[in-house]
This record gives sequence, C-alpha cells and structure tokens, in this order.
Amino acid sequence: MEQNSDEMTGVRAARGKFIAMAATYFLGVFNDNFFKQAALLLAVVAGLSGLQGTATALFSLPFILFSAYAGWLADRYSKRQVIIGVKILEVVAMVLGAYGIYTMDWTWILSMVFLMGMQSTFFGPALNGSIPELYPSWYVTKANALLKLVTTVAILLGMATAGIALDQNWIATEIPFGRLLVCGVVLVVSLLGLFAASGIQKMSCSGSHSPFPWSGPFVSLKDSINLRHDPLLLLAVMGDTFFYFFSLLAVMLINTLGITELEMSKSETSLLAVSLMVGVCIGALVAAKITNPRRWSHVLGPACFGMGVCLFGTAEIARMGVSYQWLFLLITLMGAGVFGGVFLIPLTSFIQVRPKPDQKGKVIAAANFCAFSGMLIAGKVFTFFDANFSPSSNILFLGGAGAGCAFLFYIGTTIAAKHENTQNQEIGHV
Repeated sequence: MEQNSDEMTGVRAARGKFIAMAATYFLGVFNDNFFKQAALLLAVVAGLSGLQGTATALFSLPFILFSAYAGWLADRYSKRQVIIGVKILEVVAMVLGAYGIYTMDWTWILSMVFLMGMQSTFFGPALNGSIPELYPSWYVTKANALLKLVTTVAILLGMATAGIALDQNWIATEIPFGRLLVCGVVLVVSLLGLFAASGIQKMSCSGSHSPFPWSGPFVSLKDSINLRHDPLLLLAVMGDTFFYFFSLLAVMLINTLGITELEMSKSETSLLAVSLMVGVCIGALVAAKITNPRRWSHVLGPACFGMGVCLFGTAEIARMGVSYQWLFLLITLMGAGVFGGVFLIPLTSFIQVRPKPDQKGKVIAAANFCAFSGMLIAGKVFTFFDANFSPSSNILFLGGAGAGCAFLFYIGTTIAAKHENTQNQEIGHV
C-alpha cells in the first residue's frame, strides 16, 4: 500500500519523538530480565528451582491488582509523567534487589521482583497507548515490530549477560564477584533509565474523564469480560494471554533443563533462553511483512502449531543425548521463537489500534490483567510439574499442548471473523 508524502513525514516525526521512550523501555526491559534471570539461575543452583514459580507469581500479581489504575493513569494524565514516576520506582526496586543479591536474602530479592512487576504494570499502558497516538494506523504493526526488535535485544542481552556475569571471577572477593557485578549493573542501568525518561517529550492527554477505578482488579475483570462484545478484540486478548502463559512456562523449563538435567553452565543455559528470544525478534520482523491491523488472525493457528512442534523437538533432542546437542537445542528453540514472534506481534498491534482513543489505556490494562493472570497460573503450573516430572518431559508436554491449541485458535478465528463480517454487512445496510 502506497502512502503519501505527508503521512511519511508524520512517521519520521513520530520516530524522533519515540526514540527517548524506546531507550527508556530498552533499559528497563534489560534490567528486568538481567536481574530476574540472575535470580532464577541462583535459585536453581541453590536447589531452589521451585522459587522460579514463586518469583513468576510475584511479578505477575501487580498486573492483576493494579492494571485498572495503570490504565486510568495512562488515559487521564501525560504519559511522560507516568513514565518518569515509574522509573523512580524502578530505582527503588533495584536498590532492594541489589541488597538481596548481595546478602542472598530471598525475601529482599522477591520483594524486588514484586516492585519490578508493579513498575511494569504502570509502564505498559503508557508506552503501548502512545504508539497509536504517534503513528498512523497503517504503520502501527511496523512500529510494534521495531519496538519488539528493540525490546527483544534488551531481553537477549539481559538474559545472556546474567549468566555470564554470575560466572565472572575477575578478582578474589569474600562474596562471589559475579554477584557483586550483578548488583552494580542493576543499579547503574536503573539510573540510566531514569535519565533517558527525562528526555521524553510531553504528549497531550487523551481527554478521558473516566472515574477512578476504586475496586481495582474487579474493574479489570469487568473490562475483560466486556471484551466479549467485540469477538475479534477478545480473540486478540486471549491469544496474548496464551502467548505469555506459554512462553514464560517455556523459559522456566529451559532453565531447569539446562542446569539440572543436562548439567550445563549458567552461561550455556542462559544462551538457550536467548536463542528463543532471537527467534521472537526474527518472527516479529516477519509478522510486520505478512500482517497488518486489518488482516492478522490467519497466522494464529499455523504459528501456534509451529511453536508447539519446535518445543516438542527440543524435548526429544534433550532426551536423546545426540552429538552437538546444545547446537540443535539452540536451533529448535530459535524456531519456536520465530513462530512466537509471528503469533504475538499482530495481536499486540490490534489491541492498540482497535479501542477508541479515550479507552486505549483501559483496554491495554485489561489485556495486561489477562496476560499476567496467565503468567501467574504459569508459575503455579511450573511449580507442580517441576516437583513431579523431569524438565524434558515437561517441555514435551508443553510442545504437544501448543500444537493442539492451534486447532482452538483456528476455530476462534473463524467465529470472530464471521461475527465481524456480519456486523460490517449490517452497518452497510444501514
């Protein structure tokens, strides 16, 4: 589709305004994943792999409790003000987390994980709600793909360098040097993120006059239920929820697979998870080419099936003990990530574009509420399966379940599309 010169000029102007916000997001995502991966690896090494499920639940809980407030703030006030407040909270969280890593006190570490989830809760609607405000609707999918590229690089660096940092031993110290390095990194990056946030340009408010959602999670639950009036939007939110449940469970299983079952180093195990995210990055770029906010649901079934098959292959390779096993694991996990990126990006774009301007924060907050409810459940599911089955068996089951869910998405896509066509025909007759 050809775009006129005025639209392209607007896109270029929007890119300039979005750079500071993207940089802020990059640093925050890096810090979240760097700290979380370091904490999870330390838990597995200490024989406390079950803490992965606890940490996941604590990270997800703020999205369930506070998403309604986050959406209200993003619709009511300047997104710049919201983001700067969130970055101050991140600095506080990282101070607590660094102290926890230094002392290996899991109470402080888990407290930091909860605060990290809280700041992400309030950051998401402000950032995601700004994309359709800055860009024309035809460019939103491309903007999301580019943002996913940036954030995936941040996730990759965070997850990869966490294991590498923990393995470092530059000088002899009473406390392992790797832990001290992790403490220093999270503090410095949080301060850089606050500095980057100060460069975000002020944007006008959307003009929402919605009352304050005093009942919090009950408002989010009500908003989520109300999505049933828009089947395509409901399908997108359900797909988004499934993706985060599925991908988080996969990452936790990869950590236990590498360290406990395959006896890999922390660095090698982190790189397994990194290969998954590299695939997501590639898949995001593919999604930008083959989908847009008007045509996207056709990829859900095939992409879901691809994720499941690749994870099934990962489990089989881990169980067989073949030559070049680590290399083959990297390839299959990257394949799962590619299909995951194709699955996720059109969902994200549609959730941003579909709502009315003064309801974007509310809808994105409801989507976050659903997605992180799925992640909370993923933490509980992981705790159960980790205690009863081997990591490779769990990944085998997850892959099979993913391939089976592809059929459900095919049915859901068909039903939602028929409803949309019927509505369009009724509007046309009127």
